[in-house]
Amino acid sequence: MEKWRNWMIGICLVSTASSAWADSLDQQRQRYQQIKQAWDSNQMDTVDQLLPTLQNYPLYPYLEYRLLAQDLDQETSLAVKNFIQKYPTLPPARSLKTRFVNVLAHRQDWQGLLNFSPTEPKPVQARCNWYYAKWSTGQQQAAFDGAKQIWLRGSALPNDCDKLFSVWQASGQMSPITILERIRLAMKAGNDGLVNYLAKALPADYQTMADAVMALQKDPLGVTNFASAVGPTDFTRQATIYAFTRVARQDMENARSMIPILVRAQKMGATDEQALKEIVVWRMMGSDLTAEQARWRDTVVMNSESTALVERRIRLALTENNRRSLNTWIARLPVEAKEKDEWQYWQADLLFTQGRNEEAEEILRKLLKQRGFYPMVAAQRLGVPYPLKVDEAPAPDSATLQGAELARVRELMYWGLDNLARSEWANLVASRTHVQQQMLARYANEQNWWDLSVQATITAKMWDSLKERFPLAWQSAYKQYTHDKGIPQSYAMAISRQESAWNPKARSPVGASGLMQIMPGTATHTVKMYNIPGYVNSSQLLDPQTNIQIGTQYLEYVFQQFDQNRIFASAAYNAGPGRVRRWQNTSAGNLNAVAFIETIPFSETRSYVENVLAYDAYYRHFMGQPDNILSDGEWKRRY
Repeated sequence: MEKWRNWMIGICLVSTASSAWADSLDQQRQRYQQIKQAWDSNQMDTVDQLLPTLQNYPLYPYLEYRLLAQDLDQETSLAVKNFIQKYPTLPPARSLKTRFVNVLAHRQDWQGLLNFSPTEPKPVQARCNWYYAKWSTGQQQAAFDGAKQIWLRGSALPNDCDKLFSVWQASGQMSPITILERIRLAMKAGNDGLVNYLAKALPADYQTMADAVMALQKDPLGVTNFASAVGPTDFTRQATIYAFTRVARQDMENARSMIPILVRAQKMGATDEQALKEIVVWRMMGSDLTAEQARWRDTVVMNSESTALVERRIRLALTENNRRSLNTWIARLPVEAKEKDEWQYWQADLLFTQGRNEEAEEILRKLLKQRGFYPMVAAQRLGVPYPLKVDEAPAPDSATLQGAELARVRELMYWGLDNLARSEWANLVASRTHVQQQMLARYANEQNWWDLSVQATITAKMWDSLKERFPLAWQSAYKQYTHDKGIPQSYAMAISRQESAWNPKARSPVGASGLMQIMPGTATHTVKMYNIPGYVNSSQLLDPQTNIQIGTQYLEYVFQQFDQNRIFASAAYNAGPGRVRRWQNTSAGNLNAVAFIETIPFSETRSYVENVLAYDAYYRHFMGQPDNILSDGEWKRRY
């Protein structure tokens, strides 16, 4: 803290000489890099010497933040407040408040914590500390009400919450009912460890229930015993349903036979009984059913209020190529669901099979006015070009390009700090008017900040600003690495746009990295298979050139595996080649291209394939190669 004060005094002393450092941006960047290197090497004398000379550099607030944060445990509330007020839009400043709440809790400065943060913070750890501060300062009931809100979740909570829950429990307000309610939430989340932990926390007079819950978690097949042994309550009915769901995943017919027993034992109403039946029906959407099972399934679906379940039954009708069944189930959809692009298309398809061509064509022409996969397919079905609408974003004016936030974005992008720039950019775009958002999207595209251009179009809902939504990013690299392959350049770019929205530093929770979201294992295998030189470790996947080189080679491998068919290749890139082969075996060459896509069992993969094909059409348009959404080979093939 003393060091911070001395540094601030130093800033004041050198401020009168700041004009001496009104030098070029290149010189500021050189000193910025020197400071970063000195800091990383713990050469603090160099840092202290150079830091005051960069007050006019756009990234100076980040250096100031680093100085403050490195000794945050020693800082005063005033210093932290002043920093937040000085840089309210700086991304680290937004999380600094909650961080410092936890620092004050560690100091046990409870009144100071509430003075610093008069309103409840959002992150759970800070919320627990904030409510404990309430308790420590005599506001017990407010603390206990907050504790209950935090408690009721099916996931684990930070250790900082323990002291709050301890005083809440000691007050007698943490009732067995609140424990049971959290057990229910943990069951719903499939968190077995938490269920068992909480069951052991139930008081002695709930021991029978605790034992029953733990036995049920250990062996869901014992759900009929559980339902019969415990009295029917809202909790036991929900626990029964959650355990029954696990049984249905393992053995749908065994689960089906349990339903009357569970309904009777738990005195379930019609709604809960229907819920049990639907749990089983979701497992009965294959073709390997007896006639009796199929009739039972369809009766349940016909009585269902679940649009998603009816849509799943429609897709089964498509899989079976059963037009009569397709007509039945589309008719069962609610009115608003029938207006979705996919079901409009298939209503038209049914009309064609009935010889009602004019009505069918009218639906398809109406569909042409929309954007995306099915409107493009409708154009191909009608044999007309898809009327692509491309809005031009307004050119940015000088006022839009001013401000510290955009200056920071420029420097962060210069240094390759894409993810930090994205955070700055998101706040900047969200704070502007709609016209300014459009200007910023165009500006980002013109600066080759392609991921920021895409991000701005999403925030501003600029769905027809296709140049900004689908920028020709890293075009020369894609041309270089696809010219000797079967995959079209536009297709590789469409995959990348879907995978990363052009963020070269994107990382998924499972480790997929970069523009084409390549898994490290896939990269290693591809590099070895094709003798790609220069690859050492997965960190290189964040380099656009490396990512494109390896990603296009893997895409080519998948593309050739599946007969140069983008439908199969796209599905395989997303869900894996093995799954695609299973889907091919199921359809057995009985479906057309559109039906095969619509019957992909995974909604994520289904949307993925549709998006990639539409994006490929957009990129072909901008590359001067407009064509139908599907090639002749893809369109005519049986799937």
